[in-house]
Amino acid sequence: MADYFLEDIVINILHRLPVKSLLRCTAVSKSWRSLITSPEFTASHLRFAQQVAPSLLLRRCIKSSERYELYSDDDSSSSLNRVAAFQFPFKSMNSFFTIVGSCNGLLCLSDDRVYLMNTVVLWNPSVRRSVLLPKPNLIYNSYGSFNQYLGFGFDSVSSDYKVVRITYVDVGVNPQIEVYKLSSGVWKDLSCCVELVPVICSRARQVFVNGASHWIARYMDSYDVVVAFDMCLEAFRTMKLPVLQGSDGQFRGRDLAVYMDCLALNLWHVPGAALCYSVWVMQEYGVEKSWTKKFCFDFTSVGSELLRPLWIRKQGEAVVVCQDGRLVCVDQEGGRVKDFGLRGHRSDTYQRSLAVDSFVCSLVLLERDASSLSSLPSDDGDSAGSSGSEYEKRSESVSKHRLL
Repeated sequence: MADYFLEDIVINILHRLPVKSLLRCTAVSKSWRSLITSPEFTASHLRFAQQVAPSLLLRRCIKSSERYELYSDDDSSSSLNRVAAFQFPFKSMNSFFTIVGSCNGLLCLSDDRVYLMNTVVLWNPSVRRSVLLPKPNLIYNSYGSFNQYLGFGFDSVSSDYKVVRITYVDVGVNPQIEVYKLSSGVWKDLSCCVELVPVICSRARQVFVNGASHWIARYMDSYDVVVAFDMCLEAFRTMKLPVLQGSDGQFRGRDLAVYMDCLALNLWHVPGAALCYSVWVMQEYGVEKSWTKKFCFDFTSVGSELLRPLWIRKQGEAVVVCQDGRLVCVDQEGGRVKDFGLRGHRSDTYQRSLAVDSFVCSLVLLERDASSLSSLPSDDGDSAGSSGSEYEKRSESVSKHRLL
């Protein structure tokens, strides 16, 4: 085809192809492979992909096996339509990995749900490439017990992916701040030049929005705020949470989320026998007065079968997990329930493993040769980098420190 069309036309066509088709195109010729694996093409293809509505990535743990599946987020559909299933090549030393975050087709996973294994992976399931991060500077063998909180995102200035690690060795002591850059492949200690006064005290997932990772933190006087780490500036800032009144002030659970590219706060509580759920959205990033109560769900008519919310769809429907593990979609009136047709399970492991996130397929990491990757072994012993025996030795040398 390249013999009959101008190069610009060929590139324009390739930009619009899905990742699966582009992987096949890398076998057409050396020039095509060089083009498709170039950082410039990866970035431009990602921009095209982001113009299309992102899909939903669903993770669940079935019989000690993690499953990652991609579904189209079509609000008009009565069921989720699966568009892809990714083979998960890693094995957690815990029941399953913690999903730190998703950004530009990359997932950041950490094996620290119960026991801290110092194992953090960047994984692109679309191109089946991964990077195992080196052990950070602060580990249990050297410092004893501590709590860690991770953030993952993209530095748009340097076009680099970063993981920030915040570790508390003792109460009242400033945390250690470390940043891993994919471009350098090493952890950098920022503790001497970066200060974080409020203490992150929630194991809820961070969210990446507007170029920063966000957590809920607390000052010593019990004043809660949102802490943001800017990936470009590598600095922290704080923002006030919305002033909650009425039933919102009686929440039992809360976490941060992203809704339509805006920072959001999810609140849920069980005043009686049914789940209540509300969503606040910061409509103008960084402007604390712009917090607005966007959605309010009253599931009284549904009954007590709903357990916890997982996601808010584009048109404001809530994806909720039931007590039997099924996923359902409920409108704001709480009277219309759509079962997505996914079989669930009542086990605690299954229900805790359920996670939903926005996802876009990309070519990130494709330019790296598989032989150069430090990757965890797959279940069948095949590894794109380090051998299975090397990982086993590393895991045995790491004390299974139970997180506080």
